[in-house]
Amino acid sequence: MSSQLFMISGMQFYYLLISLAVYILEIIAFWSLFRKANVPGWKSIIPIYNTYTFFKIVWKSKYFWITLLVSVIYSVAVGLGRASNLNGVFIIIEGVISVIFGLILLLLTFFLCRKTALAYGKGTGFTIGLFFLYPIFILILGLGSSKYVRSNS
Repeated sequence: MSSQLFMISGMQFYYLLISLAVYILEIIAFWSLFRKANVPGWKSIIPIYNTYTFFKIVWKSKYFWITLLVSVIYSVAVGLGRASNLNGVFIIIEGVISVIFGLILLLLTFFLCRKTALAYGKGTGFTIGLFFLYPIFILILGLGSSKYVRSNS
């Protein structure tokens, strides 16, 4: 039993190390993306503000607020479904709300990836890469030779 516990702890430790390395690389990539757009790099390390600023760089800030609102509604609906003992019609309503707002959130994420790719001079293939393999393609975008080509549109 204790050897299994040690093995799980060891796996969690390596998972933590890998997650930390990916997080540090993402900070470096976003710092670079902000600098390419002539925005101070330090803005990329402040939680929530960095996302707001990134929306301003590649899209429009109003879409940050829309995405935030949709995320909150989705999280509340999913949380209510898991935490409470809803029954009957309330389960159906919670499920429908979760699915609808989850799909809206997915669509907003795709559009953010599209706007990001376009803002840095990339095409549809890069948009798909950002959508499915975000950490890798953000690194390519931030640390590669791409240039910021336009402001929000």
